[in-house]
Amino acid sequence: MDHAIPHSPNGAGHEHSEISVRTVVVSLIVLLTGTFMVCLLVVGIFRYFHTENKVAQTAKDWKQQIPAEPRVEEHPWEQLITVRAREDHVLSSYAWIDRKEGTVRIPIDQAIEKLAQQGLPSHDYLADIQAGKKPPVPKGSSNVVK
Repeated sequence: MDHAIPHSPNGAGHEHSEISVRTVVVSLIVLLTGTFMVCLLVVGIFRYFHTENKVAQTAKDWKQQIPAEPRVEEHPWEQLITVRAREDHVLSSYAWIDRKEGTVRIPIDQAIEKLAQQGLPSHDYLADIQAGKKPPVPKGSSNVVK
């Protein structure tokens, strides 16, 4: 049967050639077969790795090993509380740093007060520059400029 339908000038109309049902069915079968084979391959790989992992675990004498740093902390706030308590202790207590040298640690409040009373050493470098002098060399420095 020939359907004589005049061609529309604006390009509207229907498909003149039909799709092949055989091509659709064959493509679907190939697609389903490929999908099934990929699923079998994935299951096989997982089983292989699962058995290899069991063999590796039984072959070695596994001891409890601590993972490498940085480790995930279960309760980080506890560690933070411990660190802060240690810092507070260091900042507010007396201790010997070096007995031979006579170096001690004093609470920070007292250290600030003592420093405020004594004052910091200072030098007027701007006056030296304006006078054309070289800046003073710290004692014990081996970098003496001549």
